[in-house]
Amino acid sequence: MRGLKRAMQWAVWLGVAVLTCCHSGEKQVIPVDFILPSPPPVAPISHWTTNPLRQTESLEVNGATLRGWTFRSNSSTPQKLCILFFNGNAMNIDESQGIYRQIAVRGGDVTVFDYRGYGFSTGKAHVMDFRVDALAEYDKLAASGPVAVFGFSLGTAMASYVASQRHPAAVILAGTIASADEEFPVFARAAGLSASSIARSMPSTDAGNAFNEAGMMARSDAPLLMLHGEADQLVPIREGRYVFAASPSKRKTFVSVPGAGHNETLDSAVAMKSLREFLNAVSE
Repeated sequence: MRGLKRAMQWAVWLGVAVLTCCHSGEKQVIPVDFILPSPPPVAPISHWTTNPLRQTESLEVNGATLRGWTFRSNSSTPQKLCILFFNGNAMNIDESQGIYRQIAVRGGDVTVFDYRGYGFSTGKAHVMDFRVDALAEYDKLAASGPVAVFGFSLGTAMASYVASQRHPAAVILAGTIASADEEFPVFARAAGLSASSIARSMPSTDAGNAFNEAGMMARSDAPLLMLHGEADQLVPIREGRYVFAASPSKRKTFVSVPGAGHNETLDSAVAMKSLREFLNAVSE
């Protein structure tokens, strides 16, 4: 679970970026990739192996080789649904195996890839490329059957994008960002920026597109489960509620996790119970 605990690191990098550029009176545009940790988290390729609980996955995309794992459900009954998981920022699959196994035992096989430039994957990390890669990952899995997309934190932007472009069997979002405009001041304050520095800064057009999750989910009627910590200070729960309200799905559930911060939400007992119930319902 070290990857989850590192998810807040990017706020520090954002703070450095804003402080560096905000010396003039002009409105400073913050590029989308300033959210990424530098350097991205990597893992030794020797760890990318198969064992009885997981198998290696590889996907060639433009400019990168994406490497991941599929974690088996260990269920005695055939699974109708595959879950494609998208990590939070600063996570890599080698450090986060515990959460994938927890999800797998509650609803089906879980496939997860490192983002390009992260973990075992090659290429250069770039948020806009992450979105294109997410579609390629989904298409690979969907060729074999129904797929649910599951995103945590940064990964909710990838899951929402896939949901807006494809027709997943279900969507699960945890710690969901509503929009770049809504989230930027929150992260900037978390990074220790002054009100005046925040006022002189704005997200780029790419950031606006990448994190317009309320707009993306407004285009998906897939069954939806949203999980959000009531004590989340990195992505306030009101953002998740905005996205939930924007969804036209007729089968949607919002679960607030009492006392949970951003990184405690995903593997909480409340979240895992809700996940099992949701996946059982959509698999029927």
